[in-house]
Amino acid sequence: MNKKNHLPVFGVGPIYGCSIAVITAIFILLSVKGLLPGVMTSIFAKRIFFVLGVLVLLEATVLFLGADFAGNLVDSIKENQLKTNGSYRFVRNPCYVAHMLWCTGAILIAHNILLLILPFVYWMAMTIMLINTEEKWLAKLYGQEYMDYCKRVNRCIPWFPRKTNDVL
Repeated sequence: MNKKNHLPVFGVGPIYGCSIAVITAIFILLSVKGLLPGVMTSIFAKRIFFVLGVLVLLEATVLFLGADFAGNLVDSIKENQLKTNGSYRFVRNPCYVAHMLWCTGAILIAHNILLLILPFVYWMAMTIMLINTEEKWLAKLYGQEYMDYCKRVNRCIPWFPRKTNDVL
């Protein structure tokens, strides 16, 4: 019997990432074709959105590359090690968040204000998906270690870890 006693290497991530990429591409295409209202006409607004979009794309790339920093992510999964270094110090799901930020950056560059609803839909979908899949798996696999990690690090918003009240 070949029992796998670790999380899936890819989990639900590829489904989420591909789904939101396709949805984003479709809505941007509809916007470019003039089939969706909300396209900004002010050159100043377009430039601001372009710069913000590029910055968000860069943040997403750094977050994604940092997820594998200081150790191979796939090896950590296969060896049942809770990954808490690299980008995982700042957000529990850096790969999912990076995909969401790449889509958000593309939306900003498309400068259609109506499309800004999509990142909120993506965030909601990601949150629901993670609570019902990977977070349950991780809590079962790592127990208190994972629960302590959850208290320190946000699920979806990259930020500095919170200090815990542990007594040394």
